[in-house]
Amino acid sequence: MDLGYYIKFITSSLVVIGILLVILKATKNLQKSNTAKDIRLIDRFATGSQSNIFLLDIKGTQYVIGATNQHISLIDKL
Repeated sequence: MDLGYYIKFITSSLVVIGILLVILKATKNLQKSNTAKDIRLIDRFATGSQSNIFLLDIKGTQYVIGATNQHISLIDKL
């Protein structure tokens, strides 16, 4: 094995790593743009060990939601 083989191997490896880094950066940008920026948790009140009441703001409208481990229900729309 000569020096040319090692240079091709290292160059190919660097190209593959570069492509993977570009793909990783692109997917992170997609994840940031798809975040739920229109949904905001205003308050949470624990009503028991496994149940909560949430006050959410979704695109300017406020919702009161009750949630347990088994069920989620809309209580009121404000």
